[in-house]
Amino acid sequence: MISRLALALLATVAAAPLSLAADISLPSRIDAVTVFPDAAAVTRLGEAKLPAGQHVVLLRGLPATLDPASIRVEGRADGPLAIGSADIRRAPAETAPSEDNQKRLRDLRGELSKVRGRIEAIEAQKKAVIDFARIAAEAAAKDGKGFDIAQARAAWAAVGEGTAQANEALQSESTRAADLEAEIRALEAVTGRPRPNAQPLVDLAIVVEAGRDLAAGFKVTYRVGNARWSPVYDAALDTVANGPVAKLSLVRRASVTQRTGEDWSDVELTLSTARVAGGATAPEVQTQALALRDPVVVFDADQARRQRSLAAGARQDAPMSMAAPAPMNEVAKAVEQEASASATAFSAAFIAPGRVSVSRDGSARVLRLSTHELDAPLLAKVAPALETRAYLSTNLTWGDDVPLLPGEVSLTRDGVFVGKARIGAVAAGDQFELGFGADDRIKVERVPVRRRDNDPSGWNSTRNQISEHRTAVTNLHRRPMRISVIDRIPVSENSAITVEALPTNTAPTEKIVQDRRGVMGWTHDYAPSEKREIRLGWRLRWPADRELVGQ
Repeated sequence: MISRLALALLATVAAAPLSLAADISLPSRIDAVTVFPDAAAVTRLGEAKLPAGQHVVLLRGLPATLDPASIRVEGRADGPLAIGSADIRRAPAETAPSEDNQKRLRDLRGELSKVRGRIEAIEAQKKAVIDFARIAAEAAAKDGKGFDIAQARAAWAAVGEGTAQANEALQSESTRAADLEAEIRALEAVTGRPRPNAQPLVDLAIVVEAGRDLAAGFKVTYRVGNARWSPVYDAALDTVANGPVAKLSLVRRASVTQRTGEDWSDVELTLSTARVAGGATAPEVQTQALALRDPVVVFDADQARRQRSLAAGARQDAPMSMAAPAPMNEVAKAVEQEASASATAFSAAFIAPGRVSVSRDGSARVLRLSTHELDAPLLAKVAPALETRAYLSTNLTWGDDVPLLPGEVSLTRDGVFVGKARIGAVAAGDQFELGFGADDRIKVERVPVRRRDNDPSGWNSTRNQISEHRTAVTNLHRRPMRISVIDRIPVSENSAITVEALPTNTAPTEKIVQDRRGVMGWTHDYAPSEKREIRLGWRLRWPADRELVGQ
């Protein structure tokens, strides 16, 4: 009966090799990988036959970037097996010849052998043609037959033609053989050197004790950096159906990249939203103390210049505070496989369908995670103070338990690619907005109604200015459309400046848009061909001897 022994080990780095019995190599393969947004956890499986006694099982060629504290070892055997410590040994950089180069060498040598065989066959054929002509002439002379010029000429022509063909084939095959020999020599010279991009490696030494001769299986898990996945999205808006509510198909994908130094070939791949490479606890908030700088006493102009020079030098020498980096974008239609998802209270995971390969060269592997069909209420937004054009958007509600992570979205409207955008983190129940390009079926006109300035005279006088605009919006769609016009009036940051809205202004439906002072909105449902006008104006007053900034 097979007994299972599992022990979670905290690996320590050992500089000197352990003085135990001879090392036993553990052949292994990568079976599963869990990729996080900032790292990856790799699981290797290996089997070895162990004689009775204490041994060091050596797992060779692990990437040097692995975190020793993350190493975990589990064992399974058909007899009594005890697992002791697991230590890291430094190994030389990878110098083994490239497998691709070795395969290419084998192919070239095989082809060269075939070419040489064809050369020998052609030379034998050439010799046979010449020998046949000589033997035929000698046989005719022995029989006492006369010399027939016509037959002789025909024989000479046949021999010449056969010899020429053989010579032509020999030249072609000899040239090919020379090319193959040159390519083999060049590849042999390169294959014998260490690879320039070889990465440092480490070996994992696992101390075990077998109660008797047995076969054991090992499962080793470790975390490495230089691996990540980031979400990317495809948002396809379908507005063909009549009515204000369209349909949106949101496809969630993952772009997986890694430069860990080992290929992930045919592995079970899981993508997790947990972040494991950062800190485990929140930073401590320290007391912030304020003080006043002592005034600089200036005795004369020269000393004042010296004081200013010293102060400027101190500012240049002082360390600069750096901002934190931003956290890290038919007949039969083929069906794209999707991952299966699961969510916990603090993270979510996606298991890729089937087994997946990800190269260590940093090339991205894109996987489809999920597809969601959402109701998409249409809204045309107009900002006439900036541009007399309407833009189509939709305000969506996310209803899935697995949240959306920040990422880049490719936008398609009715089968036409219209651009890209970014979304932030979206949890279940949150709303988020996506834009889908200009809407040319909504006509926007903005004209100034009046602008009047007074002519101030005298000292301490006040300047007055009146500005007023009219915006006309027309729905040229054959369907009702909800249209939102966003405009603004100036706001004062100084008590000497007063701003008054004109009494002729059209009352807004939103007095403050997204907590931005002075920004207001007019949102209405427009019937087909309906036109609405919005008047907006303001009066400014400020001291005539001061210049107004921001107008």
